[in-house]
Amino acid sequence: MRILFIIRDFIVEPLGIMYLSAALKAAGHQTDIIKADIENIEEKVKDFSPDIIAYSIITGDHTYFHSLNLKLKDKFNFIAVFGGSHPTFFNEFINEAGVDIISIGESEQAFVDLANRLREHKDFTDILNLWVKDQGKIIKNPVRPLADINSIIFPDRELIYTKYPKSYHNPIKNFTGVRGCPYNCSYCYNHCLREIYQDKGQYVRFRAVDNLIEEIRKVKNKYPLKMLFFQDDTFGLQTDWLEEFAQKYKKLINLPFHCNERVDLVNEKVVSLLKEAGCSGVSIAIETADDDLRNQILEKHTTREQITQADRLIKQAGLKLRIYNMLGIPQGSLHHDFETLKLNILCKPDLGWATIYQPYPKTKLGDLAIRLGLYDGDYDRILETSYFGESPLNIPDKNKVNNLQKLFTLTVSFPFLMPLTKILINLPPNILFKKIYSFWKERLNKKMYNI
Repeated sequence: MRILFIIRDFIVEPLGIMYLSAALKAAGHQTDIIKADIENIEEKVKDFSPDIIAYSIITGDHTYFHSLNLKLKDKFNFIAVFGGSHPTFFNEFINEAGVDIISIGESEQAFVDLANRLREHKDFTDILNLWVKDQGKIIKNPVRPLADINSIIFPDRELIYTKYPKSYHNPIKNFTGVRGCPYNCSYCYNHCLREIYQDKGQYVRFRAVDNLIEEIRKVKNKYPLKMLFFQDDTFGLQTDWLEEFAQKYKKLINLPFHCNERVDLVNEKVVSLLKEAGCSGVSIAIETADDDLRNQILEKHTTREQITQADRLIKQAGLKLRIYNMLGIPQGSLHHDFETLKLNILCKPDLGWATIYQPYPKTKLGDLAIRLGLYDGDYDRILETSYFGESPLNIPDKNKVNNLQKLFTLTVSFPFLMPLTKILINLPPNILFKKIYSFWKERLNKKMYNI
């Protein structure tokens, strides 16, 4: 079977699709990929003649890909499969015209089963993890037990690197060491995914250190690689795992890497192990300076003391620090957002940026925003770039919040701009603020990674 993945342009290589492609190729199928907003889609579909066209979508780009799929359906014959967070948590997407199948949760084996059944001309309506349209009916299959993470085939990097030289030559490559997150932040999908997989196996699964090192070693030997970025929500959740990783990574790989950490898990031992392994930078998510918002609304359950301690320990170890923040939080205010800015200035990170809260479907905070009357539940109004663009909520000072997000990073770097920032946010949202944000964030990111 021939499977074509259609994506949009990216900076960070799409590991999810690369995992799917690896599993499909191992089962004897042919895969290819194309960037919808850059390349000629119709010409590619005509030449490749895919049996399946697959889209991995998030809330925000779902309308774009649905519209594209309808156009392709008018001209070509294929099965359209949609996976990713949007169909996983917004199952109603299966009702949309032209959507043949949605894939729920982790999909490597489900995709292989589908391709195998099609190749063998067998019925595929009962495949676990898939919701399938069949003669006007929708068959809703449950998810299968979670896979042994160490049995999953390494991502198919050839899919990306042979076609996109920029990704091949990018000195930073991405990896994951764990699947799942044990925390229940209300704005995130993890608590929803955990419910979907209830009684289906261990949700948080760590790769064996040797398994992870082997993947990194293969990439290092085959592709340009000067730095690694671990995409895990929190890297090295288990101290004993981190101890083994630090020892083996330093000996066998010995390249700088960047990772994400929770502030309440950052202590002297963790930082020491990261430093020993060769870590060059850490990202932490403060989200907001206000304790009530952070703990009662976002359910992060972290303290200001933990934030400042993590900041101090990371910088004392000589590691670069990036801080994530969130503006426009339900039940928050412009005052709260400025307090978050002030906390970032106090911490003095190498890069402090802010996103704008988006009410993603089926998350606790998304449901709260609807109950509070801040949002009408129309997820089609969320755009792919909304969290760096504008708030979809009916909140006070909305335009000011949108402007502050654009000026946040620059003001963290140059605190003397605070009085000017308070004046500038009163202007209408404009392209200049967006350019300032993009330019300065990109410049600081390059400094973070020494590229």
